[in-house]
Amino acid sequence: MRRKVVLMFLMLAGCLFISNNALAAWTQAKGHSYNQLTLSHYKTIEKFTTIEKHEAVDGVSKSSEIKDTHAKPYRNEEEEFTATKLSYYVEYGLIEDLTVIFSGGFEYVRSNDILNNTGDTDEVTGIGDIILGVRQKISNNVAGGPMSVQLDIKIPEAYDYDNPVDFQALGDGQYDALLKLKYGRGFSWGYAVLDAGYKYRFENEQLDPFTFKPSDTVIVSLSGGYNATPWLSIRAKLDWDKSIGNAKISNEFITYHGPDGLSEETAKTVMILDTLGLEKDSLTAGLALAFTVAKNMQVVASYDWTLDGTGPFKDWNFGPFKSRNSSIGETLSLALAYSH
Repeated sequence: MRRKVVLMFLMLAGCLFISNNALAAWTQAKGHSYNQLTLSHYKTIEKFTTIEKHEAVDGVSKSSEIKDTHAKPYRNEEEEFTATKLSYYVEYGLIEDLTVIFSGGFEYVRSNDILNNTGDTDEVTGIGDIILGVRQKISNNVAGGPMSVQLDIKIPEAYDYDNPVDFQALGDGQYDALLKLKYGRGFSWGYAVLDAGYKYRFENEQLDPFTFKPSDTVIVSLSGGYNATPWLSIRAKLDWDKSIGNAKISNEFITYHGPDGLSEETAKTVMILDTLGLEKDSLTAGLALAFTVAKNMQVVASYDWTLDGTGPFKDWNFGPFKSRNSSIGETLSLALAYSH
């Protein structure tokens, strides 16, 4: 099985890589920009969970009785969740070797799980999280390629936030800070990029005393592309997000919304891992086709999916890289990109 994992990574690395300097280790030249308008649709009806429940006995459900909170991750059917988003992403070269970044968009989010809980508050529309970032090149030549450091701040101020158990929101409601190191390498046929970073997630105090803090996350991403023809490039990516397990939740929140009939510690674990999803591990992959339709303009069609949840690798054992306590989802996207 370990050999299969190695072969899979080699296969994905072999089909990588090209795009342009955006979303990579390179910075935009002073006064130049990269702009991307994207329409995307995400859907999930399953998740990997470690919360194991007792089966029904004599026709009487015992779903509220938790058997194990740290079982081996298994697939579990969930209520349908969808998110459709029209987003805008821009990079601008403020000065040489320093690029500023903005990302945001209008979203339509629907959760049947919330519908089951409340009856009429299952969907929401509006502007979601906004991301402001800055990328600084720190070297032009590290083993033949540039290296940059990037800081992204997620801002949750554009939407209203209410109790996440009863109301669907357009985001998690708290600030995040992601610091990552980006290394790129150009080739005659395209390029490859390696990202490694740490996401610090601030505590959500909007509903004080019902407070919580999602776990910080280690992030590793391999991406890039291949120039198939002068007008077509093939892109791929592999993303791994690993929770470090430091999520927190207030006792008041546990008392108010924790599952009945459980010890306080078990109820806390269930709310962190399942109800609120504060400690997620995910392994996702993506493939895209980029068509050059005019000078400095491309149309990009892409498909992202949970690598160990759907597709040809869904039954593979990825060991420590395996998704857990996270949704098994798919995203279809169509983007228009322009640079000058």
